[in-house]
Amino acid sequence: MNYDFIKKFERYHLAKGNGYNSLSTYLRAIKAIYNKGIKAGLIEREAYPFTYYTIRQVPTEKRALSIENIRKIMDLKLPKDMVLFRYRNYFMCSFLLYGMNFTDMAHLKLGNIVNGRIKFRRRKTGKLYDIKITDQLAEILEIYLGGKSKEDYIFPVIKRDNLALQEREISWERKRYNRGLKIIGEMCGIEQKLTTYVSRHSFATQAMLNDVPLHAISAMLGHSKLNTTQIYLKSLPTNILDNYNKQLVAAI
Repeated sequence: MNYDFIKKFERYHLAKGNGYNSLSTYLRAIKAIYNKGIKAGLIEREAYPFTYYTIRQVPTEKRALSIENIRKIMDLKLPKDMVLFRYRNYFMCSFLLYGMNFTDMAHLKLGNIVNGRIKFRRRKTGKLYDIKITDQLAEILEIYLGGKSKEDYIFPVIKRDNLALQEREISWERKRYNRGLKIIGEMCGIEQKLTTYVSRHSFATQAMLNDVPLHAISAMLGHSKLNTTQIYLKSLPTNILDNYNKQLVAAI
């Protein structure tokens, strides 16, 4: 791998209609491997392909939903045997569990429920979570708990024991989930694109709008640094800014 290879990969990636941010995700992972390899003395510094290549990122559109749109999703009437019913439940469970990401949710087992709380470690960081099960969350979880033992997964995502196959199952279900969220958004009249990350960003933004301190939001999201949390909270919704502006203008 060298500079020319990276540029070719960039052109290939963008030609498929993908964006710079997803390209950044791939390249940052490769860059981290090279940095570790050089530090360990396994790779020569001259072989480092990122000396003259800058990994580019562009600002993303705001992903958070208003509380009104979250209620639309929660109140959407769907038959229980419809696959969209499951995807709506994924979305709401994520929101009600501090914006839990899909991989962590897929790995939740009945044994993670202890004394009315969900206790688990985030797979990405190892951070321990201990979240009280609210009435809204309990109502959804009850759908998936019947006839299961403590070692059974709560949600019907992981079905095999092999770790590689589990990752594939999660990836497949995430893709189906994202497609389902698009349909749910249309059914609810939500113009904003819905993805698995929207529930996490929506949780963070609604926490901010309800005056939850930044350090508490950071802890709930599992961030080790406040500036990571601030990425989720780049800006207040425009209607909030409009209201502040209205107050200022009225004072003139």
